[in-house]
Amino acid sequence: MKEQKKSSWGAVLVSFLKEFLLNSFEAPGHLYYDENLTNEGKRKKNYIWRVLLLVTAVGVALIPVIAWNMFVPDVLWAKIVTVVVCEGYVVFIVSMEIIQIKDELKEDMLKIGGYKITPKGSISLFKEIDFKKPLKWLYKKFYVTIYGRHGKVKKIELVRADKKYSTKYETMNGTVLEKLQEENNRFLRKCLGTPSKKSMTGVEYYYEWGQIQSFYDDRSCQTGIVIMF
Repeated sequence: MKEQKKSSWGAVLVSFLKEFLLNSFEAPGHLYYDENLTNEGKRKKNYIWRVLLLVTAVGVALIPVIAWNMFVPDVLWAKIVTVVVCEGYVVFIVSMEIIQIKDELKEDMLKIGGYKITPKGSISLFKEIDFKKPLKWLYKKFYVTIYGRHGKVKKIELVRADKKYSTKYETMNGTVLEKLQEENNRFLRKCLGTPSKKSMTGVEYYYEWGQIQSFYDDRSCQTGIVIMF
């Protein structure tokens, strides 16, 4: 039976400790011990290595400051060599980390048709204002907000583009939201059939790839449909 891959911090820490402790400088190759980690788990492991390297770089950067007066004052060349070696190592480590982060951001770029979404942090966000006009799904028009993570679409929010759905915050109330939500529920029932589950926030449909559900939020005075992967 194939072992299920993991992304928990516990599994990541075990893999990190194996790589850190079990690899030998005398061995011909380097083992990563990450066969049982998902891509998310490998990312977390890289974060641990990154923190360790940066802590090491900070320590090395402080060596000349600490050791400056430990050298014999007349041996100026020793001080200069120490500064150059230590600070050069720090610059090298920081440069490599910056390059690695840029490469990860390129990998995380979300591509949808002719659109490219550069992530901000770990989330790629593409709001309805980025589209030229509302998108049409069957016979309804929706404003769309797309959430991506690591180059993959994770969530899509659909909000109807009808004027009654853009009621001002001051005039929006729970009764209006419930009516609008019920319209979304009827739309989903017509398109998808009987829901898998009913809740206070709407109807929900579950699939192997994710779920579709209606929602409404009193605080933001917004109602719509969300697709989660």
